[in-house]
Amino acid sequence: MNGFEVLHAQHREVEALFGQYAANPDDVIARQVREKLTRHTELEERALYPELRRLVDNGDDFADEAEAEHALAQTIIARMYDSPPEDLRPLMQELERIVTAHVRTEEEQLFPVMIESGVDAEKLASKLDAEAGVARE
Repeated sequence: MNGFEVLHAQHREVEALFGQYAANPDDVIARQVREKLTRHTELEERALYPELRRLVDNGDDFADEAEAEHALAQTIIARMYDSPPEDLRPLMQELERIVTAHVRTEEEQLFPVMIESGVDAEKLASKLDAEAGVARE
């Protein structure tokens, strides 16, 4: 898989978890969402956004906006850690709304612009793999 395919697959995994939570609001699923999103965010910020900044016109602006969206999601995730399971549903709904809009922007706008700008999708996959190892340490 190239780097964009890896990120796309991660997006689908998170979407599936949101769907599972909607069908069965369980704290275990909420924890899985938090963990996957946190790891995914770290990967994008370490591997994807530096390439966006380096190769795309206005890449700094795009990356700044994406990182602000990540920060908002992480704020909600932090609130989830302090909330009892019965209070998670509204936070999960808000998180899903933010993540869905963010993913749509990435997949429909950022990824195509990055490909057009010459981002090497295979090298991106290698960077994601390398950063995944760093994120797990």
